[in-house]
Amino acid sequence: MATIVDVAEYAGVSVATVSRMMNSPDVVSEKTKKKIHKAMQELHYQPNAMARALQQKKSNIIGLVLPYINYAFFSELTDAVEESCHEHGYKLMLCKSGEHQEREQEMFSILQANKVDGILVCSRFGEADVFKNYEFPVVSIEREIEGITSIMADDYAGGRMAARELTTCGSKHPLIIGSRVPEYLPGTDRIRGFEEECAKAGVVPEICLVENILMGKKALKKVFFDYMERNPEVDGIFCTSDMIAAQLFSGMSVHETDLYRKIPVIGFDGFEIAEWMDLSTISQPIQEMGECAVEMLIKKIEGKIAPEKLTLPVKLIQRSSTERFHGKQEK
Repeated sequence: MATIVDVAEYAGVSVATVSRMMNSPDVVSEKTKKKIHKAMQELHYQPNAMARALQQKKSNIIGLVLPYINYAFFSELTDAVEESCHEHGYKLMLCKSGEHQEREQEMFSILQANKVDGILVCSRFGEADVFKNYEFPVVSIEREIEGITSIMADDYAGGRMAARELTTCGSKHPLIIGSRVPEYLPGTDRIRGFEEECAKAGVVPEICLVENILMGKKALKKVFFDYMERNPEVDGIFCTSDMIAAQLFSGMSVHETDLYRKIPVIGFDGFEIAEWMDLSTISQPIQEMGECAVEMLIKKIEGKIAPEKLTLPVKLIQRSSTERFHGKQEK
């Protein structure tokens, strides 16, 4: 494996000149830079990134810590973050916590050991004290953590939009299907917004919470149909995630699907699967969220002022799962 000494000898320059070219290229002439680049290519020389990071006190690496990778929101977010990192000259190091707090903290320690310049985190554990032991700047995505720069969609406003859409369809006994989650997670704000908007229309929604939105189609359907047998008056459904709606209504029998046709249904997230299902949904700007998170983190890395909290607007996308019920409300 070629070393910096080999490159210097091949290019006919000193080791110090090669080092200057890698760390401060502006102070090296174009002619010398071309000679050094040619030597690197001929010798297949790869600079030691860690050594350069230690020397420059900057690695140009950003860490991203997620609870899951296979969930649609986090997959789309990762794509947006990686693209934005690339555009700004950063590489991305991806870590999965699996919703385990100890493992999440282990990921933070690993990222610090790898000299990342900063981290983006979607944490299930909203405690700012966790980050005080680390040297890098942090931006929280999707969840507000007190004392930490945060970016999120306006989940509360989205919940209100969903309620207005169902009440417009004539729903008097709507059902919320959501995940049984800690109170600081997005689903809670969606539910709160939905309930408060329903209250304005004199409507009190029912709530059916499941342990895990990734619990699987069969288990979720059983919970749902057991609930519907006990509460046949339900005339509208708000799923706090498109994935809940997808698992609930995909693969239903003809008899079961009849329910989907009879009552309005709306989801939340704006995933591609909602379009396939012709499902009305509240779309959150995942691409913009990832891009803004990277830009906010880079500002913090560079010592510039970044907003402490950024809330991005959501929008209603109407499809046939609610549109066909418009005009059916009581006059």
